[in-house]
Amino acid sequence: MTDKGHIHSSRPWLCFALLAMLLMGACQNGGKKSDKRADVPLRNPEAKYNGIDISSYQGFIDWAKVSSDKDISFVYIKATEGATYRSPHYAHNITQARRYGLFVGSYHYITSTSTIDEQFENFSKFALKSVQDLIPMVDVEVRGEWSRSQLIDSVEKFCQLVEKHYGVQPMIYSTMGFYNKNLAPRFNKHHLYIGRYSNEKPEINWEGEYTIWQYSETGIIPGIDSYVDLCRFHEDVWLDEILL
Repeated sequence: MTDKGHIHSSRPWLCFALLAMLLMGACQNGGKKSDKRADVPLRNPEAKYNGIDISSYQGFIDWAKVSSDKDISFVYIKATEGATYRSPHYAHNITQARRYGLFVGSYHYITSTSTIDEQFENFSKFALKSVQDLIPMVDVEVRGEWSRSQLIDSVEKFCQLVEKHYGVQPMIYSTMGFYNKNLAPRFNKHHLYIGRYSNEKPEINWEGEYTIWQYSETGIIPGIDSYVDLCRFHEDVWLDEILL
């Protein structure tokens, strides 16, 4: 789920200014939901997949084409990483995905190279609460310089800050192996977005259960010029369970 070779912006004010202008434009357009957005079912048992997650790795995305895929009802978009990185495609992606009727959420990639307070400030000031449809998500894939206990404490603190600011506990993304080794069972009561590129569903230790299964990283979607992650809801989960 991480960016492949992303570039950290040396001018974060420019990213923020662009985000503000695009969001202002969306508000001036009335913030109307498209027909697709209004008609998205809570759950579509006939869908091959239910959503996608993307980052700047996918480059420029044509959301008009993406929204024509009837199986896609939601998208998670990478906003930030660490204390300074802000995705240069985030403003375009979140405004256009919402414009074309998709339910949108944002995620932060957590690292051990800066404090949790600094990372949360980066995320919360960029992924504005007013334009989120889905609960925020924190991407936890590496321990870095942290021990297991330090990782758990750091993720716990980030979750507490998310709940205080956004009013909900965040979704947690991780691969199945990493989650079971490093995060279970501490976060088993959270919504879990689990990567397992297989025909076999994720299995979470200590009787945990996933909310969303990222089952492929080689999806092909019209409007996106590179591979994209494809995701399915757990059979007992409906879209309204992750709405902000």
